[in-house]
Amino acid sequence: MKALVACVVPLVWLSILHPACAHRTAKQQVPGAQSGPTAQDAATAQGAGGSGQTAEAGSAAETSAGAKVFNGKGVVEKIDKSTDTIQINHSDIKGYMPAMSMPYRVKDKTMLDLVKPGDKVIFTLEDTSEGAVLIEIKKG
Repeated sequence: MKALVACVVPLVWLSILHPACAHRTAKQQVPGAQSGPTAQDAATAQGAGGSGQTAEAGSAAETSAGAKVFNGKGVVEKIDKSTDTIQINHSDIKGYMPAMSMPYRVKDKTMLDLVKPGDKVIFTLEDTSEGAVLIEIKKG
């Protein structure tokens, strides 16, 4: 009997203490879960479905991975192909940063050829762990 208790008791404690065995209740927050806008909200804010509508400049949404995206308006000041950046003098980006001139890394190098210095642009930034990345830009 002592041998059985010696084996069963540690297993019971292990199952109670081990995170993989723990059951979450409906009220517990799952780590990494986002309580903000959904991916569908982000798509809607960005004019999904070819409706021709775009999100208001300076607004924010989230991608399906939970990364935040922000929309802004500005003027291209410089394009630096050696560092894959576009410098934009932009107005306030609501909920993200005040008006300023700043170089942004581009997600896709082909974006460097879409605009030139002096162009007024509408753009979308993704806030990543390495900083803001320009994920969309168009003349506007």
